[in-house]
Amino acid sequence: MSSNIKVERICQFCTSVFIAKTTVTKYCSHTCASRASKKRLKDQKIETSNAEITKLKTKPLGNLIGKEFLSVKEVALLLGASSKTIYRILERDKINFHKLSERKTLIRRSDIDALFEKPEPAYEIVIRPVEKKKVALKVEDCYSIGEIQQKFNISNGALYNLLKKMGIDKFSEGKFTYVAKKDIEALF
Repeated sequence: MSSNIKVERICQFCTSVFIAKTTVTKYCSHTCASRASKKRLKDQKIETSNAEITKLKTKPLGNLIGKEFLSVKEVALLLGASSKTIYRILERDKINFHKLSERKTLIRRSDIDALFEKPEPAYEIVIRPVEKKKVALKVEDCYSIGEIQQKFNISNGALYNLLKKMGIDKFSEGKFTYVAKKDIEALF
């Protein structure tokens, strides 16, 4: 049975206007119908994949709720922080922990809960070391880096590391860097 009616419709895939012979026709052509079908299947696959991912993301949190002792990785997952942040908190002694071995650290769940119950101080007292007063040195009272290398037969890198390790001050004047003679002679 053929239909004699002609209905103007809009394609649900490409939104172009077409003449349909039935009132239930959705697509302008077989191509649009197959593309819409493929898009629908693709969207279903993406939806099931997203559902699996959200299921896997929420699953570990369900396991952590009943545990009394947690590892650093589990605490990081529970608090939504990185494991580096948790190690920093442990280093500052804000949470009690026990190291079972070099690689295994356990944290009691009640200690994590207590962390949020006790108030954090509004300010922190920081003690800074008193800086030494710098004495203005004359170039005559100093060795240049090149002179030190020649006189004491030391490489540039070794001299740099030695000055840094001992905390010896140096200063630049012009294109040369100078170090006090008394500091160098005390070293060698």
